[in-house]
Amino acid sequence: PGSTANTFVIAAGLASGLLEPRKIYDCEQGVMKVGHHVIREAETDHKFGKLSVSEILASSSNVGASKIAFDVGSTQQREMLSLFGFGQKTGIDLAGESTGILQDLPWHKHLQANISFGHGIAVTPLQVVAAYAAIANGGYLLKPFLLKKSRTGLESKELFAQVDRKVIDKTVAEKLTLMLTMATSKGATGAQARVNGFPIAGKTGTAQRVNTEGKGYLQNAYLASFVGYFPVNDPQYVIYIAIDQPKKNYYGGTVAAPAFS
Repeated sequence: PGSTANTFVIAAGLASGLLEPRKIYDCEQGVMKVGHHVIREAETDHKFGKLSVSEILASSSNVGASKIAFDVGSTQQREMLSLFGFGQKTGIDLAGESTGILQDLPWHKHLQANISFGHGIAVTPLQVVAAYAAIANGGYLLKPFLLKKSRTGLESKELFAQVDRKVIDKTVAEKLTLMLTMATSKGATGAQARVNGFPIAGKTGTAQRVNTEGKGYLQNAYLASFVGYFPVNDPQYVIYIAIDQPKKNYYGGTVAAPAFS
């Protein structure tokens, strides 16, 4: 999922009272050592210093997300991802649904950091949509389903999704929505998702493509994504755009966000 996963480690921090949107983290000019590994930002010129949690989300700082994850702790981080439906089927009425991959604890610190910015975890697009819909509707995870609306004359029949469970309080959902709206503001990674007249809440994601033939990641192969909902004041739609191995630009903000718009 790339940095679309930032939202959920922040949700864990907000729900536990460890974070507020304005809490400041030192993003160490874009380079942080974790054990024998080094966490870097997506671009070498992303030399972020002190950023608030809201700014970490808006700028997709890997170092910032990792530091938030360390404060939250791997147990709460994993519990929040599980609450939002990752690592399990949504139960939609389609055959062959995948659970994705959400590794069992314990997590070493490098894995915990990776998961905070959407590596070391595998998700389905439907899981991402359901999770962001839960933020949009005030904190309730819904069971997605295929809808067929029939209309005969003046009669119409609509089906509505069942509530699976409450995942976060409304106040936490409202804070996340404000932060995700900031993440599509001018200068943020999701700026190209904006639509005139419609406030957008959303998040970009850029992930390296896993090498399925061996270890690590493929060279110059990416998954670019954007997920968002609108209008912010009364959300009606969630849209998720994922582009596998885009040919020219590869960032979610420059490839997937314009498609969302």
